[in-house]
Amino acid sequence: MKSYRLSLGIACAVMVLIGASTMTQACFMRAPQPVQVWMDHINVDITNQVAVKTYHCAFRNPNGRAIVGGTCYMELEPGTQVNNMSVLVDGKEMQAEILDVKKANQVFQEIVKKGGSPALLEYYGNQLIQTKIPRVAAGKTVMVKLTYTTVLKKRGDLIRLQMLNTNPKALMQPLKEASVTVNIRSDEPIKNIYSPTHQVKLVEKKDWDISVEWKQKNYLPKHPFVLYYQTSSDKVGASLVAHREKGEAGYFMMMLSPTQGQGIGKLTEKQIMPKDVVFCIDTSGSMLENNKITQAREALKYCLNHLRPGDRFNIIDFSTTARHFDKQGLIFFNEESKQKALAYADALSARGGTAIEEALLLSLKHLETDIESSAHDRLKMIVFSTDGLPTIGERDAQKILQTISQKNTENVRLFVFGEGYNVNTKLLDFLALDHRGEADYILPKEDITKKISQFFDRVGSPVMTDVSFDFDGAGVIDVYPRQIRDIFKGEQLLVYGRYTGSGQKTVNVTGTINGAKTTLSYQLDFPKESSDDRSSFVPRLWAGQKVDFLLEEIRKNNTSQPDQELVNEITLLAKQHGIVTPYTSFLMADDTMLGNSPLPALQAGRGQLRLLREGRQLQKNIKEKVEFDSFQRGGSSSLRQRQSQIEDAQSSNRDRSAAGKSGNASRLYFQAEREMKKVGKKGSALQSIRYIGNRTFYKSEGAFWNESLYDPQKHKNLKMIEVGSKDYFQLLKQDQRLAKYLSLGNVILQVDQRWYQIQEKSKS
Repeated sequence: MKSYRLSLGIACAVMVLIGASTMTQACFMRAPQPVQVWMDHINVDITNQVAVKTYHCAFRNPNGRAIVGGTCYMELEPGTQVNNMSVLVDGKEMQAEILDVKKANQVFQEIVKKGGSPALLEYYGNQLIQTKIPRVAAGKTVMVKLTYTTVLKKRGDLIRLQMLNTNPKALMQPLKEASVTVNIRSDEPIKNIYSPTHQVKLVEKKDWDISVEWKQKNYLPKHPFVLYYQTSSDKVGASLVAHREKGEAGYFMMMLSPTQGQGIGKLTEKQIMPKDVVFCIDTSGSMLENNKITQAREALKYCLNHLRPGDRFNIIDFSTTARHFDKQGLIFFNEESKQKALAYADALSARGGTAIEEALLLSLKHLETDIESSAHDRLKMIVFSTDGLPTIGERDAQKILQTISQKNTENVRLFVFGEGYNVNTKLLDFLALDHRGEADYILPKEDITKKISQFFDRVGSPVMTDVSFDFDGAGVIDVYPRQIRDIFKGEQLLVYGRYTGSGQKTVNVTGTINGAKTTLSYQLDFPKESSDDRSSFVPRLWAGQKVDFLLEEIRKNNTSQPDQELVNEITLLAKQHGIVTPYTSFLMADDTMLGNSPLPALQAGRGQLRLLREGRQLQKNIKEKVEFDSFQRGGSSSLRQRQSQIEDAQSSNRDRSAAGKSGNASRLYFQAEREMKKVGKKGSALQSIRYIGNRTFYKSEGAFWNESLYDPQKHKNLKMIEVGSKDYFQLLKQDQRLAKYLSLGNVILQVDQRWYQIQEKSKS
């Protein structure tokens, strides 16, 4: 067997999945006492698909007195090609050998049969690299540096990388710190850059076209780190990530993006669409509180300083009445107009009431099409911020929404910021949703200037607007979001849907680029069946989009009782895919799964869910959650209730916004943890819910992980299998992808239309 120089450093939890020839790296260690992954820092330098990977890992012996050494195993996909490998453990080189899949599986079977943790089955079915580990003194750490070179392969024009071990989640031990940096240089323009699992930052760095960065302290892995990027010479790059189970309709995520970074094909100022923007700023008397008026001035000045030549703008400030910076209308941005506008911003003062409708109507009037501007050659937007309810003029939120919808004949985008706890979240949410914008909420201790400036950095550079899709022959259904947003520099547009066709299909994308209506055509592959789980996150993200749409439909109806059909559909989708909603937040409470249908809300009325323990308090929590803030929220609401409403609205809108950005899959765990806190349950969401592949598992009182579709009233004839038994490994042999699910230990799941109960051996 061929030897390689390797070390404990491989246990740093690295996984890299690339193209059709997938390479995976992840580790575990066999030792008399546990050794903890302490730090994990990964750097990948990619030049035209040749990647140099460097891993700096620290391992800690947490045992009080024991000096621990052992054997480290690192997984590799069959056929992996690794070149120029170098490993140092505290400066010393180490030896290692590769075990093929058959021998590696024997190692896994031996561990499980001897009572070892089934969690290691997360790595079942791959080659293993085996190496001896030097002894680590009690309470000490060992630092490892691993470097090697490999050639990344593409699937179509898309490259996928996967890193960071997921094993620490089984032990619930966070890493002290972790980070990933991927530097990319390419002879082809770089397009879509997206991580479904982590909130990455794109950075322009010297000598590289683009860099992708992520870092976090006290990091408990919930997902491996996954990153996609595309290289394409198309004006706007398009790529498709799809997942499809045998015999079912598929799920897809389509990404659209202009060139990212500063390499070949980088965007020029000429490719940025000019915009017309009205800054509509609340200057009512309440803006004096917490120094909000000063922050609002600074936020406005930041936006003014970051307009582009060719942009036009105006300022509306409103209190008891609405006033404008230039009564003639929009003015072109130049040095002279900028200085005058900055002086106007400095003079803003807080006084009077809150005339919201008048201010919005005046803003729309300034954005009406004139002789100098056709309806399509520039993006029109209002940046609207307020800290209160309408108190002057029209106060009925429903009528305000109807009026603005009637008057917005120019397809103006509305970007809305609510400041503090005295705003009507439903009014602000639907001003954004109905007009293809975004809403966000700024809590009293948050920085208004920072929030608005970060937003304007994003939307200040439109590249393609009024986007629509035609999926020719793919049998596409259920596409979300229903209103497709615009494409801005440095971002990608994400669209989710389901499909029934398969094979290479033509997708036509139509939109406005540089003032002209343009149709771009792409040949994209819709697979008939997925052979692995690399894209298994897509169904869950699609479900999140659909649930969000259905919840907004309920809010729009504004009835005392929500439509039961919509509630049922939300509950089914949310329960299956592990999405927290007002109708499924009870799943984060203790012991709600034991002996009951996993879908108790299907027959439940408003706030009348079937609860098992602490029913009254939990029912109260759910009732408060499902009773959305009304259009006419009066002054009777307590401060605590208003705070809860604003914080929920803030979370919901940021979750919605995250669907178009990196890290959306990880936000599902954050949502679950928010709900756990509301019912007084502490700890990580990993204790209650696990997302594995395209399946979701919930923890029951009986210490079993139940697959989301399991119904104990309906699925009574479970086949019992003991962990480590002959039948257990026969099940693994039948489908090695089951190993990830069996890594949960005690688990109830469905395999080929049959339900199984997998149970670990009794420790007694």
